Amino acid sequence: MRFLVTWSVIVALAALDPVFADKTILPQTSPAWLANVPTPTGNAVITQYPKDDNIKVQPLPGPYKIDLNKYPPQLKMPPTDSPEVQDVIKQLDWSKVPKAQQRVIKTWAVDTTGYPKEDPDCWWSASTCKQPKLSYLPDDIYTCPQAGHWGLNYDDGPLKVYSFDQQQKQWEEPRFYNFLVEHNKQKATMFFIGSNVVAFPEAAQRALNDGHTICAHTWSHQQMTSLSNEQIVAELYWTHRAIKEVLGVTPKCWRPPYGDVDDRVRAIAWQMGMRTVVWDQDSNDWNLYGTPARGSVPPEEIDGHFTDWINKRLNNQDNEHGHITLQHENSNSTISMSERWLPKLQQAFEVMPIHKCINDPYPYWEQSWAYPTLKNSNPPLNANDPTTPQTPASGSGSSASGSPDDRNSDSGSTTESLAGSIIRDHPFLDSIAYACTLGTVLFSL
Repeated sequence: MRFLVTWSVIVALAALDPVFADKTILPQTSPAWLANVPTPTGNAVITQYPKDDNIKVQPLPGPYKIDLNKYPPQLKMPPTDSPEVQDVIKQLDWSKVPKAQQRVIKTWAVDTTGYPKEDPDCWWSASTCKQPKLSYLPDDIYTCPQAGHWGLNYDDGPLKVYSFDQQQKQWEEPRFYNFLVEHNKQKATMFFIGSNVVAFPEAAQRALNDGHTICAHTWSHQQMTSLSNEQIVAELYWTHRAIKEVLGVTPKCWRPPYGDVDDRVRAIAWQMGMRTVVWDQDSNDWNLYGTPARGSVPPEEIDGHFTDWINKRLNNQDNEHGHITLQHENSNSTISMSERWLPKLQQAFEVMPIHKCINDPYPYWEQSWAYPTLKNSNPPLNANDPTTPQTPASGSGSSASGSPDDRNSDSGSTTESLAGSIIRDHPFLDSIAYACTLGTVLFSL
């Protein structure tokens, strides 16, 4: 495998940020095990980023049928002995997965008792570590680099309310997606649970069609460090498969439930085609009254967090970087909270999806998708060919949208993973990298 690394970027990194001078990120390839997964039929989903004129307040279409017999039971740990999961296990390089201890659940949370203060595994639950100790893994995404930017995101969707009470049912999608349309056609990053995607596929399709960025959030919302390697693969595989079959896209991003991730989990997720995304601020909306977590926090406490964040920004006390704030799409309580505060956030911050704030137009492995960024409102479909237009090769359900391609599995992989991600996290390097004209160096793996 061959790849290009911009020499000017390497020089800039070595001179200005020595911690990255010797960092060589493990190349990724598109998940080949998803190549034969069926993709959406008819016109259920779009196959490229939508035009704003086509995004409207509207009801969901009729039910989109998915054969649930092909999937594990919803919101339960998937088995590890299925042929699909075993196939993925065989294709991963387990020499690149550290032998970190499998954690123990104690009173609904992972037990950090006795874990070394040195944090050898970069275990977020114990230390909020976001920079892996393994040199071949990229840092987690957890902030927007530029102050004043708000990376809007929601976990646990798409929300379906299982009730005969019509007052309760009104909170399920597309209520919140319509709300986002009504408020400047606001785009967000949606971390979808695989079980919810197959249970409510037409809502997931609506989110994609509205221009939201779709990322993975596991199949059954487990604490990932408490799972075996095989169980981690199963959780991620079935989520990826569900999103691929329902939406026709293969996300390159995922978020661990509860933020529970260490280098063992990161290494598996990275080899399965996904980079870890966490957060720098927690709204604690997951702990509200009426949430699935059976929370005990009154709304006034969450209101206080948002009030404080907005006041700091308006009073020029929040100038270090932008924010990725944990919020949820999982109950009437969290939806109500989001509806109350989004208009105020839009007045104080520049609100956008996470990938936009980090200037990454390619959240999926499919080549028919390129999302607007701060630098380019209409980026090319091919990062290595700026002339490629924003036009998919063919329609919904086709190979253009259906099969993961090698967008970054060859020359682009290491360049994007190493140079691109570092520049996103260190924006001051951007102008330096462009100013340097030392050419490129060709490496061979």
